[in-house]
Amino acid sequence: AQSVGAAVRSRSRAFWIVAGLTLLGAALRFATLGLQAYHHDEIVTASRVLRVGFGHAMDAVGFSESAPPLYYALAWIWTQATGTGPWGLRSLSALAGVLTIPIAYLIGQELRGRRAGVLAATLVAVNPMLVWYSQEARAYALMALFSALSLLYCVRALRDARRRDFTLWGVWSALALASHYFAVFPLVAEMFLLVRRRG
Repeated sequence: AQSVGAAVRSRSRAFWIVAGLTLLGAALRFATLGLQAYHHDEIVTASRVLRVGFGHAMDAVGFSESAPPLYYALAWIWTQATGTGPWGLRSLSALAGVLTIPIAYLIGQELRGRRAGVLAATLVAVNPMLVWYSQEARAYALMALFSALSLLYCVRALRDARRRDFTLWGVWSALALASHYFAVFPLVAEMFLLVRRRG
């Protein structure tokens, strides 16, 4: 009974720590979101890609961007409610960056336990580069979120070999690739591990 109670307390403590880290990460990302003007690439996103209707946005991605269309499709939908000003458009990336924090905890927990999960969540919450890309009106934060989810289900598939985990790994991997082509690098490594471990 004592060990069960200790496990429950440990799980509860980890939950509140990760919740606090997620709030800290949200504060770091949202507090200064609209202070700086758009830089060149963000101007392209706001004025060339998202300027008119959804069809125009998808056409513009085809001739003006070297990235897949998923981020721009989601950004077009998002900005119908928030607008294409710096805060409105960047808030999509900020939200993706915040959601990556608890996913990092789950990855660390799967690999090495709750302490590693808390450390991973801490690093993601306060990492200056991840905060930076969470404040850009570009696809990088969305790619990081989907890549983290892909890694989580890769780890679970390696451990348990459940069909559900393989399927979800495939879904999140496809979404990561549909966000940015750079996602291919971690996905190739994950695929190598899955093939080597599971055949």
